[in-house]
Formats: sequence, structure tokens, C-alpha cells
Amino acid sequence: MRLTLQTDYALRMLMYLAIHRDRPCRVTDVAADYGISRNHLLKVALKLGRLGYLATARGRTGGIALAQPPEDINLGDVVRQMEDGFDLTECMRDGGTCAITPSCRLRSVVGRALDAFLAVFNGVTLAEIAGNRQELLELLERNRTSGAGAPRNLLREGPGGE
Repeated sequence: MRLTLQTDYALRMLMYLAIHRDRPCRVTDVAADYGISRNHLLKVALKLGRLGYLATARGRTGGIALAQPPEDINLGDVVRQMEDGFDLTECMRDGGTCAITPSCRLRSVVGRALDAFLAVFNGVTLAEIAGNRQELLELLERNRTSGAGAPRNLLREGPGGE
């Protein structure tokens, strides 16, 4: 199983906002601290805002912040809403064209594996993965001051920044 880069960024952005609950943050700061593309993060922030996870404020003291307490944000919900779908095999796609689909048992095995994968996320909140706040803040600060947080070369990331 693999999550898209968009979902990865969404989870990291939510963690960042959870550990910086004391102030609004800028997407630019999140991108710099993680060393990831600001443009990709902007798209993720827009989607998280539409989904009700982020609140935005304009102006000099504005930025983005969590719209809900971290305890109320379930990772399973975030993953399901950020992913375009979980069509892991041809037979799971709408209009799939696999010749053996009517008799194939692989679909049920993959379906059970997907259910187990998502069940782990269902059992975890944002508060739990951001509970080691001080350690995370120190690591982000170390990354920022070492220069390691510079965005990666997008040419090496491949299409879509992946």
C-alpha cells in the first residue's frame, strides 16, 4: 500500500499545525521547515481547508491553523478524503478490463488488505501522532538551521513532485 504525496503532505501539514497551535502558520514556513515544495503544499492546504481541517486568516498576522482540535481529527478520515481512490488492482477500477474478474479471488484479498491498512489509520488521531510536540519542534528547528530544509530539486522528484 502506498499513499500519494498529497496525502503525505496533508498529514505532515496537520502535524505541523498541531505542534504550532499557539500561532497561525504560513504555508511558506511549513514548506521551508520540511524542505518540500511550497506550491504542492498550497494545493494541499486549499483541499484541507475545503474539507474543514484548516482555518485561514488574511493579513499581516494571518496564516493557517487547525479548524478543529487535534483530538477530533481522525487520520483514517483524512487519508480517505485526501486520496483519489483505492483502486489497487484493475478489477477494483470502474470499467476495469481484467479478463478473469468474474472468477478472480484476488479482489477480495486486496479488499481485506486495504481494510486492514485503513483500520490502523482509523484508530489514530492527530493528537496522538503530534503528542511528542517538543521533540518534533526540536527536529524541525535543527532541520531549519542546518539548511537541510531547503526544497528538493523538483527535476529529481519526478512528475507531480513524487
